[in-house]
Amino acid sequence: MSNLTAFFAHNKKGNENIKRAISKKFIDEQGKPIEWEFAPVSPERDTELKSESTKRSMITQGKRKGQYNTDFDHFKYQRLLTVESIVFPNLKDKELQDSYGVMGADALLGKMLTIGEMADASAAAQEVNGYEAELEDLVEEVKN
Repeated sequence: MSNLTAFFAHNKKGNENIKRAISKKFIDEQGKPIEWEFAPVSPERDTELKSESTKRSMITQGKRKGQYNTDFDHFKYQRLLTVESIVFPNLKDKELQDSYGVMGADALLGKMLTIGEMADASAAAQEVNGYEAELEDLVEEVKN
């Protein structure tokens, strides 16, 4: 196989889902933590999540009056990416949402997990989406 043919679509390896026991609060019949399943997000959906996490505001004073500031909310993006990556449990399930008295996958995840568990879920989402380092480390690297 030549170097170029290794890049052909039929030679590309697929992205695999990963499973992680995110919380010790959700256990199976044997008392073991149930694994959550995470799947990679498509580049198109990732663009939408980044757009949802970006806020534009018009500057109303000073030399830049009439121009726009663009602010990227890294924490919102990380949360949206985590929610979008979780395929099991199905956070969009109405019955599951009703059991916690919430509407929406993001609100449900906030009710289900502690802050530490949320960090573990976020790390799994980053891993399945190909981030080698923590998103925070990447942000710091870009700043420097």
